[in-house]
Amino acid sequence: MKKPSKDFSTRYAAAKRWRDAARPYIEEIFHFCAPQRENDFSRRNSKTITEAETFHSLPEELATDLAGDFVNFFTPSEAMWTNFLVTAPVPEDMVDSAKDMVEGREQFLAEKISASNYYDIAPQWGFEAASHGTPALWVQQGHMQQAVYVEPVPPHELLITPGYMGLLDRFREQWVAADTLKALFAGWEVDLSDPRLTAKMGKPGTVAKVCWGFWVDWSDPARPMWKAEITVDEIGVMEAEIIGDLNGTCPLLVGRFNPQVGRPWGRGAGWKALPDMRTLDKIDEVVLTNLDDSLQNTLIYPDDGFLDMSEGLVPGTAYPASRGFTRDQIYELQKGANLDMGFYTEEGFTERLRRAFYQDGPRQKGDTPPSATQWADQRRDVQKRLGKPSAPLWTEMIAPLVQRFEYLAVEAGELEDTLTLNDHILTLQPISPMQKAQNQDQVMVARSNLDMAFSVFQDQVGSFIDPVNTFKNIVRASGDELTVLRKEQQPVDGAQQ
Repeated sequence: MKKPSKDFSTRYAAAKRWRDAARPYIEEIFHFCAPQRENDFSRRNSKTITEAETFHSLPEELATDLAGDFVNFFTPSEAMWTNFLVTAPVPEDMVDSAKDMVEGREQFLAEKISASNYYDIAPQWGFEAASHGTPALWVQQGHMQQAVYVEPVPPHELLITPGYMGLLDRFREQWVAADTLKALFAGWEVDLSDPRLTAKMGKPGTVAKVCWGFWVDWSDPARPMWKAEITVDEIGVMEAEIIGDLNGTCPLLVGRFNPQVGRPWGRGAGWKALPDMRTLDKIDEVVLTNLDDSLQNTLIYPDDGFLDMSEGLVPGTAYPASRGFTRDQIYELQKGANLDMGFYTEEGFTERLRRAFYQDGPRQKGDTPPSATQWADQRRDVQKRLGKPSAPLWTEMIAPLVQRFEYLAVEAGELEDTLTLNDHILTLQPISPMQKAQNQDQVMVARSNLDMAFSVFQDQVGSFIDPVNTFKNIVRASGDELTVLRKEQQPVDGAQQ
């Protein structure tokens, strides 16, 4: 039996301790946000469906809405988000050519991502980020001529631990059909010759536990590299080896929402809102219990040895009583349950949950709807609150996702490894939507200043502001790809000669 390396075992053990500590909280989060999934850790490959045991569905609805916000913010299917920033200086006479080359690469990657199944599964990683806060993706090249395949990795398959300079050691532990191991490891140099594995692979219906491990090797601090090791049923099938640099070679991508210092797992909105979800669920339970009790009659009557109403009354049934019985002898006990208090308290916790899941605006409060400006300001405030804690999702998962697709395209011979323009190498870096949002804020400020300038100085604005070049800057900063700006030497159609 070939045992895994000590490096693998030590890192895996640390990651498992972290996950075991996070597990009860993740299970409780799923109890409210994704009923039935709280059993994922304990009921492996279960094919039974159980009914939710919660008293309200608001957390699941809010988590789903926030998941859509994450996807629309980071990777909207209707807009270009695979943009690159050229980080190396480019000679001025080559700017236009460099721009064309970069835009061509951006367009190719956008089409490659669209051809994959990414947009089909994007809401799933968004839900993981919204609930417990640690989404993960497995990105690999499909077999033969198939497109790239993207798969969400649930928390019961994920093990992570803090690494040097914030790079997480990561493991994926999954149970697979043993007869699919050869297909699973296509492209990996593994040794499946162990007799126990070959026996399993030849027996349909058996399963095997596969564990992939990835961590960063810092032997050369100037060029850190990803290292990988694989085990099957705790048998080493691939020794630890270098698989490439940090730009796209690791298939397991892990992002975190609002990570805490020194802790590997993120802290999603569902984690933050756990106290409110517990309280709201208890309020609904108490309200419904009191409502049910208030609909049941509690009677006090004299025991004459003849009339028996201890089992309750059945409509349409005649009950005999003694000769001296009168209806005044029956007393109905009022419980005095105040249901209004429960409904009033529930409304407050509902608002707190909406805020915790960043779904508190823009909303109409009262009879008067907000103006268009107020509506936009409220929406921007929510986006600002969401922007900071979600920033690591971009740096840890979305930007590496773009680099992963780029790496797979280079490996398939569809793209050049580097962009070269007249012996100048163009180094590229994916642009964060945070930068795009900041650009939008600058556009809003510029527009406000221009409106004020024209309203105050009117025809004299041209004496101290260049409107044409200012407008060009606004179009460029806003990311507008539709507005066509006329070049200075280009004649205007219909102009007098």
